[in-house]
Amino acid sequence: MSKKDLLLCRVIVEYLQHKEPIGSESLKTLMNTKISSATIRNYFKALSDEGLLFQSHISGGRIPTLSALKAYWYRHIDAISTIEADSMECIQKACLACDIFCVLSVEQSNKFVSVSHIDNKLLLDFEHIGITLPFSSALERFLGELKGLDVIDMRKIAYQVRATALLDVLQCVQSRNLRFFGVGALAEVCKDDDGRFHHIISGDMFDTLENGMYCEEVLPSGYLAIMQEIRLKSCLDKKGMDKKARMLCIGALDRDFTQFYSCIQS
Repeated sequence: MSKKDLLLCRVIVEYLQHKEPIGSESLKTLMNTKISSATIRNYFKALSDEGLLFQSHISGGRIPTLSALKAYWYRHIDAISTIEADSMECIQKACLACDIFCVLSVEQSNKFVSVSHIDNKLLLDFEHIGITLPFSSALERFLGELKGLDVIDMRKIAYQVRATALLDVLQCVQSRNLRFFGVGALAEVCKDDDGRFHHIISGDMFDTLENGMYCEEVLPSGYLAIMQEIRLKSCLDKKGMDKKARMLCIGALDRDFTQFYSCIQS
């Protein structure tokens, strides 16, 4: 990592913790570095010219821009790997401490076994339930391609291909238990947008988003959404096995997601 990137990273870390601008002298002291204050100021100017630091007052310190924060989180958060948490209480405490919204979807596996048709009806058999749909040869062929999939994955596919009739009946099949934490942090994100609020609270985002990180694709500028798998040690099924769970976190880019993850995994 270059000196310039190292300085930017430290500015971001300090800002996330204290939400205050930082000057060259303060940064030099915090980093205990031999780099002079004048050199740090030169780096500050270069980073400001690149749109990564912002100075609200000529004599004031710098704060990271939204672009810098966004790039920082994309480098430092692993949304693909499954994380572990001891309990729901850990998640609740983390959300309140960091002002981050979180919804947890604990889902019971239910695999699609077969499809057949009788009297203009399609019969869909799952491990735990059977449902019917009006007969359609195209839908029958489509469902034949999905045999063996879990209903969770079927819902994602149905959403992607806009198979609304199938998506509606799959809601009866899927056992989804949603748990919400830090709902107050969601208020600003969904201000003046009831559709976004419903999309999040209903759990529809679990069908529409793959695991990963999202910004302007799904949220207003300045916010971050993270979708990933989570293993809850305190949430087991009847056989003592972990239930499949996914976690959606949403917060402003200047929230300390590093602290958040540290809290839920402590």
